[in-house]
Amino acid sequence: MYNYYYIKTDCLSNTWNTFEIRDFLCKLGFFEEELNGIFYSETPYLSISLMKVKDVDSWSCLDYNEDETNYVSIITSEYSEGNMHIGNILKSLEQFLGFRMRCDD
Repeated sequence: MYNYYYIKTDCLSNTWNTFEIRDFLCKLGFFEEELNGIFYSETPYLSISLMKVKDVDSWSCLDYNEDETNYVSIITSEYSEGNMHIGNILKSLEQFLGFRMRCDD
């Protein structure tokens, strides 16, 4: 079973610097980076996609922008109170971006 989460800016016209987020995620030493702002770990499974979306209800991983990000999609197989490593990574990402992670219903 996978869990879906996201972090977004308060208004989609506001953005974060994509390079700074990529640098932050790379420095964690936990992820492999795929093309177009997708970071993943196999065990435990964790995928983080950086995007600049026009609509939070209609997007795809192709919405990557090398300069600006307003939406971070998070998919994990093990985010729970029992997996402190994943929890710490996601909490540090929340702190870095200054916004709380939300559950994608």
